[in-house]
Amino acid sequence: MKLPAYVKISGINYTIVLKKRLEDSGNACWGLTDYPNATIYICKELSQQKQRQTLMHEMVHAMMHEAGLDNICSDEKIVNPLGNMLDNVLASNDLAKLY
Repeated sequence: MKLPAYVKISGINYTIVLKKRLEDSGNACWGLTDYPNATIYICKELSQQKQRQTLMHEMVHAMMHEAGLDNICSDEKIVNPLGNMLDNVLASNDLAKLY
């Protein structure tokens, strides 16, 4: 499974970039979302499954930001379960055929 080059979120193309190492405030992390530049960074050292899960997580950050929910879009207590559920629902169901 290869990650897409971009995902469209609320009409905005977020470019997906795989990087060898990511840091957020000096701490290693699996993914980052750069809202001003509409870019989602994913650690390429992760397994394909973890890359996909991390993409879903970062997409939730971006969806909340684009929805104007900046006051909670960085709240990992909200984003983590939503990202995990989004990944599970998409992986467990053949939803692509609906589009």
